[in-house]
Amino acid sequence: MLAAQNICKKFGDISALEDVSFKLKTGEITALLGKNGAGKSTLLKILSGYADADSGVIFIDNLKIDKKPVEYLSLIGYVPENGALYAEMTVFDFLQFTAQIRGAFPTQINRKITETSEELELTKVLTQKCDTLSKGYKKRVAIASALLTNPPVLLFDEPTEGLDPLQKQALYRILKKLAKNHIVLISTHLMEDVEAIADRILLLDKGKLLENQTLSEFKKSTKAGLTEAFKIATKG
Repeated sequence: MLAAQNICKKFGDISALEDVSFKLKTGEITALLGKNGAGKSTLLKILSGYADADSGVIFIDNLKIDKKPVEYLSLIGYVPENGALYAEMTVFDFLQFTAQIRGAFPTQINRKITETSEELELTKVLTQKCDTLSKGYKKRVAIASALLTNPPVLLFDEPTEGLDPLQKQALYRILKKLAKNHIVLISTHLMEDVEAIADRILLLDKGKLLENQTLSEFKKSTKAGLTEAFKIATKG
């Protein structure tokens, strides 16, 4: 279980997150939904350890990020919007480097790269440099790097941004498969992503968590389609 309790974050006089609480579980894809500036990226950065909350608690099961940060972060796989690949490295070298810095056992690294590459259909591009890949393959490499140590929690910031329709469909299949054995949280402002793969939504607006429901519950509560429900909830 990934849980947040009463998370608050300010930047000067601006409240980016205000008393945000939720719990996520394995087997669901949760969409972190909101307009630009709603606080989605700030929340992801706090969950992934890239930023600190001003107050509140983040934990996975009973492991709190502020008490044992290294152990907590070993349970997180974070894929930022732009992938953060090293352009001049080959895909294999990048994955090997990522596995090493995340503490994978040296004797298991090559096997894990092989298994993960097969799962994400990266085998044929392992010898290519990262900067020669299409956006779809770059996204897959970034996901592979997050999976190498098999963390139970996977966080994705705008995972389909810049992908064409076929690449999106491929990524949807990957995320649905991962959700069977992982906690999966994606940040998005695209309703098509939510409709395609989300089981649950966390709806942020101006730093406040307005909704924490299954997708079907959210639609039913507003008696509207997803886009209309989003507008009603955020008074847009």
